[in-house]
Amino acid sequence: MGHMIQRLKERMNKYFLILLATTILLGVIGWLLPVGQEKSSYTLETTLTLGNYDNPDLNDPRSVIILLTETPFVEEHLNDLWEEKFEQIGTNLQVTAGPGKIINLSYTDHSEESTAKVLNKITRAFMKLDKEQFDKKQKFIQDYKKAITSEEVGPEAKVDQQRFIYELNTALFDMKPAKLLKPADINAINTENRAFNSKERAVLGILLGVTLSFLWIVFPVISKEQSFE
Repeated sequence: MGHMIQRLKERMNKYFLILLATTILLGVIGWLLPVGQEKSSYTLETTLTLGNYDNPDLNDPRSVIILLTETPFVEEHLNDLWEEKFEQIGTNLQVTAGPGKIINLSYTDHSEESTAKVLNKITRAFMKLDKEQFDKKQKFIQDYKKAITSEEVGPEAKVDQQRFIYELNTALFDMKPAKLLKPADINAINTENRAFNSKERAVLGILLGVTLSFLWIVFPVISKEQSFE
């Protein structure tokens, strides 16, 4: 065993400069190696739960999927984005329904920044539209309740008045706007077909050089020791 260690040290000293130069060279080659033509694909996801205020267009998952994946929504609410990304949005935006009123949105693009920008804009546009419609419905019920409460009625209609007020209070209590459950987090972005950058290729080159150096030092010594056994 001691003899083998000594031989390893001797080979290390003998070929150290060559192996060091080879490792550095592989690192430099990795840094300078041109990136392939295949583009990276970045996918980002977000999840929201739909509201509850008797709006068939914004509270029903099937209707929302149709709304978000059709041209008019993006054209009307995200006109600047539509002019810039109209082809990609139609192809790369995926909207699916989860359990209950859960909606999942995912968008794929060729850069992290663009992926996050597009998905966040679409999500914010829907949340804004939902909030507007929720506030409108809430105000309508509150105004109706106020009108009924302030109306003077006879004793025979008092029970009906109180029943209407109770129903309106229940409706207000049950109303909920859409809620963002999982925002688009650029740190959780999924990557497909991503080309290594210069730094990563240089590290791989150096690791390859270290591996080859180790094999060059160790393999001949081990082979020779085994041949003597």
